[in-house]
Amino acid sequence: MDVNTAIQQFKLGLDKIDSFNSANLLPEEISVYLSDAQEEFIEQRAYGNNTKRLGVEESQKRVKDLQSLTQNDHANLFLPFDVINNKPNGRFVPLPHDYRHAINEEAIIEITDCNNVVQTERVPIVPLTHDKYNRVMANPFSQPSNNKVYRLPYGRINGTEYFEIIVAPYQKLIDYQLRYIKNPRKIDQAQILKPLGLHDTDIMDLTDESYREIIRIAVRNALGDIESTRVQESIQRNQEIE
Repeated sequence: MDVNTAIQQFKLGLDKIDSFNSANLLPEEISVYLSDAQEEFIEQRAYGNNTKRLGVEESQKRVKDLQSLTQNDHANLFLPFDVINNKPNGRFVPLPHDYRHAINEEAIIEITDCNNVVQTERVPIVPLTHDKYNRVMANPFSQPSNNKVYRLPYGRINGTEYFEIIVAPYQKLIDYQLRYIKNPRKIDQAQILKPLGLHDTDIMDLTDESYREIIRIAVRNALGDIESTRVQESIQRNQEIE
């Protein structure tokens, strides 16, 4: 779907094209409603914050909702080990600039055994929160092994977001493999004000089916600000498309 089509469908949802029953909205206001609805849609579908309580891959519909945002990436250049900032055997790995939500993570590691024989293995990465880190690392049976390594969240360094991958002392991190949901392009005023017609920058990132639901969410939110008596009807229709 292109931006202008989304705008026209949004206006139709508010009965704005012919009847003018609703207050006129400026292009800047329409862009805010659609962009906020896009964010709400992704959060609901990715994290299970919806009426079905289903996350991104818990049903075929959830897969289709966000499949056009699914990307692959990998990193094999890591920040130099810093004994002050890094956890023991930790390496900071950069994330893509459009990263939003990890779906699957794996690590390519070199393993040196007791005979100094080096092998390369692909192992799963287990996300770990900081509050669980000390407890996990204190248990010899849950430390990084040939079957798993750990990932801690981290902040931004020079504008780039990083994870920290924790491996065992006898392992070396070679490559970080990531499958993730990206942030979609914003539906902004600059796109809305373009002449009618299809342009590469007009085409939005999600599927037409997803944008139909996003437009319904945007209309519901706008109705909440304009005509509160119609909000309940809009909410019921949104629940039906779940």
